[in-house]
Amino acid sequence: MTVRRIAASLLWTPRGLVRRPVVEIGACGDVRRVGSSDDPDREPFTAFFAGLLVFDFPQDFRGAFARLQAQPEVPLAESLPAVVTPGCGVPVVISGLEYDGLRLTPHSRIMRV
Repeated sequence: MTVRRIAASLLWTPRGLVRRPVVEIGACGDVRRVGSSDDPDREPFTAFFAGLLVFDFPQDFRGAFARLQAQPEVPLAESLPAVVTPGCGVPVVISGLEYDGLRLTPHSRIMRV
C-alpha cells in the first residue's frame, strides 16, 4: 500500500492550524495521519511545501482561489470554512502569504499537491 508523506509550514483544518505538519496520505488521497515536526523540511522521504496546506479544496481550485484573492482583507481562517468541500476536494498549498494575519498577498499562489 503506497503512502505519500507531505510536510508544509502550516496545515489548515476546520479545528484550527497545525504548525509544521507532516501528513501521511493513502493511495486514494485519504489522510492517514497528521503529526508535526520541528524540522518538516528535513523529514526523510517527505515532500516539503513552504506555505499553507489545505485538504478538500474545490476541484476548481484556481477559480476558488481567484474568489479568495478578490477579498484579500479577509483572513483565510475566516474564508476557508466556506470554500473547503469535505470529502470531495483536492489538496493544495497556498504560498506567498502574510503569515501574521494569515492573509493573501499580491504574491500569493496556489498549487495542487
